[in-house]
Amino acid sequence: MPAVLRVVFLLCWLLVVSSLAAQRGSDNAAATAAFNDGVEFLLAGKTRRAAKSFADASKQDTAFIPARRFLGVAEELNGNLAEAASAYQYVIQKDSSHSRLLYYQLGKVYYRMSRPALALHYLLKFEELQGRDLGEFGRNGETERPEELAALGRIAKDVRAARITQDSSQFINLTKMYNLGTPINSSRNEYLPFFSNDRTSLLFTRQGELGDEDLIKGRRGNLNDNFKISRFASVNTTPRKEGMATLVRDGERIFFTVCNDDEEEQFCKVYSGWLINGKIERAEKLPDYITGRTWVSQPAISCDGQQIFFASIRPGGVGGSDIYRCVREDDGSWSEPVNLGTGVNTPLNEEAPFLSNDSRTLYFSSEGHRNLGDQDIFMSWWDDVTGRFTRAINLGPPVNGPHRELGFHLTADGKTGFVASNRPGGHGGLDIYGFELSDRLNSRPITFVSGYVTDSLTQAPIPDQRVPVTDGNTYYTNYDGRFFICAPAEATLPLSITNPDYLPYERDFAIPAWSNREPYRIDLLLTAEKVVAPPPPEPEPVDTVRHKARVVNRNLTVRFNFDDASLTPTQIDNIEKFVESVKDKHIMRIVVTGFTDDVGDKAYNIRLSQNRAKAVGIHLQTSGVKANEVKIVGLGEIVGAGQRALNRKVEVSVRYREMVDPD
Repeated sequence: MPAVLRVVFLLCWLLVVSSLAAQRGSDNAAATAAFNDGVEFLLAGKTRRAAKSFADASKQDTAFIPARRFLGVAEELNGNLAEAASAYQYVIQKDSSHSRLLYYQLGKVYYRMSRPALALHYLLKFEELQGRDLGEFGRNGETERPEELAALGRIAKDVRAARITQDSSQFINLTKMYNLGTPINSSRNEYLPFFSNDRTSLLFTRQGELGDEDLIKGRRGNLNDNFKISRFASVNTTPRKEGMATLVRDGERIFFTVCNDDEEEQFCKVYSGWLINGKIERAEKLPDYITGRTWVSQPAISCDGQQIFFASIRPGGVGGSDIYRCVREDDGSWSEPVNLGTGVNTPLNEEAPFLSNDSRTLYFSSEGHRNLGDQDIFMSWWDDVTGRFTRAINLGPPVNGPHRELGFHLTADGKTGFVASNRPGGHGGLDIYGFELSDRLNSRPITFVSGYVTDSLTQAPIPDQRVPVTDGNTYYTNYDGRFFICAPAEATLPLSITNPDYLPYERDFAIPAWSNREPYRIDLLLTAEKVVAPPPPEPEPVDTVRHKARVVNRNLTVRFNFDDASLTPTQIDNIEKFVESVKDKHIMRIVVTGFTDDVGDKAYNIRLSQNRAKAVGIHLQTSGVKANEVKIVGLGEIVGAGQRALNRKVEVSVRYREMVDPD
């Protein structure tokens, strides 16, 4: 749809339903007022201000569904397609019968985002919903019917365009594939690689002449060196078959397959263990309700260890080898295995699952979908509406071809992919190939976060501590007080801790975009209910030289992008350098003051300035800066059109006392 027609379509829809949406206002007066302001701004063509108002209404009342939908409309008109899709997805997730037309709108947004598979999914869903009674969609169904009829007149063309785009596009935008060469590849079969976050170490499976499998490890000094490989001696024991390993992205927890471990059963099972100093320690088989008396193999653990996928042949499946999923319960145990259903599984074999860092995209090998060869790599997206993965899509050439492809893997940064293939030109059998990507395959950027929970006075780690994310998963600290989370980048991570020996802890951490070669560190310092003063220090020798104290003021300015409160890697580096220069000082007072330019609503700018100041203040505190007094404040706008870019800032003022020699 041309841009002009799209705008006309949205505005016509807005005129029709705005009065109806207002009638369904929030019980929250502030939310309703913000919503009404947003409608007026939208009708006046002030789409940026409209988006801010609708966002405010949605924050004031998270159950105010019309505000969230109108936020999507405003963001779509602003050209912020990812934000529009997120808002539309939220509405559908909360109320799948809120609007039938919304599925068409979401499909069109995904098409504009060059996501033809998702576009096709929602466009076809819109067609499918035409079979349901109009009354199921309430007054929205009746009000939107004229626009639905207009959309139905275009749907065949829209679906055809999405299919053509899907068939002709290469989802991963790669230029060529390259064989990893020796010593990784040989005349035998090598497959299922897993690279460390910094790509200096590697695990993969090698099949011997008699069909036995071994887990092989490779190491190199840097990315330009060749790998040196060896058998993973702590797990490989003839005649058992071992291999097919996957790791949580913290590099500590490993899951792997052991076959023929019981002479009576002769089945493959999945084990878990801890990777300590290059060896697997405390290995144990997954519970019987997961493994049972059946074949279970090729585990894939999610980025943060909260989900596990595996291939299994068991009663009740779709057919052949199917892919199953378990999720981590709040008590740390695994749920019962759930078959991923016919969108992923077929009557033939599906195996070798791999999950993207954001846990939204599943990659796997299949013989039963629309294949180009013997076995191809497919991808499927998680659908919040249905609570399952969408119908699988073939990755297409050059990854897939008239041969066998097995075991897709992406590096931590999502920029390099790997797959095993028996295509011509290799060393023999299945070889591992790599390819560089121009765009990430992950749906959204993820930052690996290592959190450390310690006693604020003694710095002692607090093990086995429950760490819940607000409205999210629950994590536990290890022996070192460490927990690991794969968190959305450039967003806040709300954490809270309850411990009977300490005061309640609650904090929102600002999470930056990160390379993930090393995790981003945050520290959670718990304060005891009763603080016992440490013994007084030994008296120091009397200094015969008299010193005098002076007060020093140090300042730092942190710049921000327009309408943004997130810290960029450059800003974080500047803060870290500033921290290094003051953290060992006797700091009396820290003042963190946020500002904005004079564009937009004053109340919104006050909140934006507060969020900017909070992001900087939190980073200062988690970086080890301690002071007698910390003040964080947002002052809102600084008037001055000519200096607007300079006014989007946070000013940090640190006052400390130091001793100096007399003049």
